[in-house]
Amino acid sequence: MTTSPVTPAIPGFTGTVTTASDPGYDAARAVWNVMHDRRPAVVARCASPRDVAAAIGHARARGMPIAVRCGGHSLPGYSTVDDGLVVDLRSLSHVEVDPRTRRVRVGGGAALGAVDAAAQAHGLVVPVGVVSHTGVGGLTLGGGVGRLMRRFGLTIDSLLSAEVVLADGRRVRASADEHPDLFWGLRGGGGNFGVVTEFEFQARPLQQLVVLATFHRLNQAREVLRLGESTMSAPDAPDALLWTSFLRRGPDFAPWMPPELAGERGIMSLIEWSGEDLEAGRAILSDLQRELRAPAGELTDLPYLAIQTVTDALLAPGTLHAYVKAGFAAALDDAFIDALVDRGGQVGSPLSVIEVLSMGGAIRHVPARATAFPHRDARWLINVPGQWRDPAETGREVAWVRETFAALTPHLSGGAYSNFMEGDETEAAGVAYGETLARLARVKAAYDPDNVFRLNQNVAPA
Repeated sequence: MTTSPVTPAIPGFTGTVTTASDPGYDAARAVWNVMHDRRPAVVARCASPRDVAAAIGHARARGMPIAVRCGGHSLPGYSTVDDGLVVDLRSLSHVEVDPRTRRVRVGGGAALGAVDAAAQAHGLVVPVGVVSHTGVGGLTLGGGVGRLMRRFGLTIDSLLSAEVVLADGRRVRASADEHPDLFWGLRGGGGNFGVVTEFEFQARPLQQLVVLATFHRLNQAREVLRLGESTMSAPDAPDALLWTSFLRRGPDFAPWMPPELAGERGIMSLIEWSGEDLEAGRAILSDLQRELRAPAGELTDLPYLAIQTVTDALLAPGTLHAYVKAGFAAALDDAFIDALVDRGGQVGSPLSVIEVLSMGGAIRHVPARATAFPHRDARWLINVPGQWRDPAETGREVAWVRETFAALTPHLSGGAYSNFMEGDETEAAGVAYGETLARLARVKAAYDPDNVFRLNQNVAPA
């Protein structure tokens, strides 16, 4: 049996329907995280917003749970579902750039790499995440952290409008002037309200970054983290400066890493400058390079597209098992740093890390309640992704993530970034959305009162 591009199984549907009896089923159902080997009843690859509405109607009429798939990067596996219907948006992957207005229209199934490439053709960027094959949809709806967030804000802070298919099949445009309550909820409230088939972003000029990469042995990690704290907490810390440290094993994929340090537990840092004045950035990073005195490292200018794609092959879809916990911190004090270094000393997989990522900057320039993202005051995002290739390592890696997060929790300020949540948290919506949850519940009641879109950090209708 072969899959037909036009099928009578879903009335009015013009895309491709794949079921378990079709030869392309395993490819159609595959997602990034191979821990989630789920078997949907139907994968409906949509060719238009009308197809999205038809697929939703088909699933609802049969009482089938609905998953929405863009890049398939949902860490808890929300991009797929057993015995349900997957609304697959990958065919809605257009990216259209207007260089005059610097506006970018992006299909709901596009990947970040397509946005980066199209915008860079005009010397522009949309601030997105850091792995090219991530889907724009999931990243954006959760808020959108990335290497340009301190300079330009979260991805949602560049969002101008969204075309949305609702649970009842209606198609609406959400913006500051149309369905503003929905627009507010889409910016940080996850996929709780509908299926976004097109985003419109404001782009900004940028083509080059200055990057300092370093690796220190674990016995130097405390000094590195203290310098990160003092640098990023300074009142005059530039918005264009981003500090990320990873407690991890020395990466063998970095060309500047000497063989004797590859695989050794330590701390890798990426300190990046995204400002217009590259010379000023080089001076700041050169000073930090002298202070850090790293046994391995490199200071270089990098094209934006080069740094955006550096981990694509390492984190290729369908090759990794992954499990994650994350939270926010107000500061890196000595007790917290001790806990970070202790847990970094117990990292197992060469792909597992404790990521210490600076927030602030332009993120704080947006009023706290202007969007549904509730964590604008956080100074650090602490992300603990366990990632491994051998399924035999699953027990060890999951235990390491859970034990690490438990050890770090007393030092965290509360809340979590919804895109870095596993799905097994207690009261997940409250953790993800904090004091915006009550308003999100009212928006949910208005646009999805039956909670059709519930495979997410779910907000119950008020």
